[in-house]
Amino acid sequence: MTLRFGLIGLGKHGSNAVAPAFYAKECTSARLAAVCDADTGTLEAYNRPVRAKYDDYHVMLADATVDAVYVAVGMNRHRDIVFDALAAGKHVLVEKPMAATAEQCREMIDAAEAAGRELAVNFESRFGEENAILRRWIADERFGCMEALHFSNMWDGHKSFGPVAERRARLMELAGALDCGIHKLDQARFLAGGAGWAELYARGAWMGEEFTPPTHIGIVGQLDNGVLVTLNASLSWAAHIAQRPMINTVEIAGTEGVAICRSTSDFAATTLSLYSRSLDESVTVRSAGHTSDIVHVLNQFVDVVEHGRRADTVLATGEDGYWAQWATERANRQSIDARIRRQAGHFGRDAAPRA
Repeated sequence: MTLRFGLIGLGKHGSNAVAPAFYAKECTSARLAAVCDADTGTLEAYNRPVRAKYDDYHVMLADATVDAVYVAVGMNRHRDIVFDALAAGKHVLVEKPMAATAEQCREMIDAAEAAGRELAVNFESRFGEENAILRRWIADERFGCMEALHFSNMWDGHKSFGPVAERRARLMELAGALDCGIHKLDQARFLAGGAGWAELYARGAWMGEEFTPPTHIGIVGQLDNGVLVTLNASLSWAAHIAQRPMINTVEIAGTEGVAICRSTSDFAATTLSLYSRSLDESVTVRSAGHTSDIVHVLNQFVDVVEHGRRADTVLATGEDGYWAQWATERANRQSIDARIRRQAGHFGRDAAPRA
């Protein structure tokens, strides 16, 4: 089966990461039939082979030769576009974050069910080789009872100065540090078997910037199955200096083993080390990059449309998108509220006593 896609949004991510995936030789079942962007200059500059170009996504949705859409615009526009696409009978693959609010995510899930169409979210990092290794260790019970997952994902968001500062600012105002950290919130549930969040607490820092959500955040939470999760995420880590000392780690703790996963400072490679009662193993994998992972997303999306979901399906559902946004929303809201109280001189009952 070949699924003919319309790509909505030719911004930096849509043009540089998503669109090239359709033309990769490994992309065997998804074809890019049409592109759409409201900026006519951007549309005219798109020079890859495509059957049609549109400056109005409503017109593209009326194109009977388009079977599915990939939504790659800002998250604040996702809900309306996805609703319109489902109403037009299209299957939908939408970028993360799934929507601006968890409530909108739930509405989108309900709309897809009512339309009888597939709705999936591009959590592309699920398809990384490191996740396959970690899931193998978990399935083989190398950790015994897995009790805790600890993540650190801190980088500069491409700097607060320079050629992408304006784009960075737009993303930061929408979701702050969790524009990228949301991948880790999804990864926690993915590795832990898809459990929902039972509770989650967060505090933020703004690193001299005045966006609404925090640009640097610390989260502690627990999933329904009891697994403890912590996340330190930042898009302002070293954002104001030239150097790029980036940090990307995952640690897993269980009753019979632990794993330590650390990326190089440029995120180009990750070394995963397992220490357990039954096996010690160390593996280094190279980063495949956004486009390569999106190829896997596209191929599996087509497979799901054709055959339905299977036990080994990795592709994130709308439900996965909902839980990731629920956690993002709660973490940012708690951080913002705590900052407001602090600025007003009010502190919660859990604040440290003053001398």
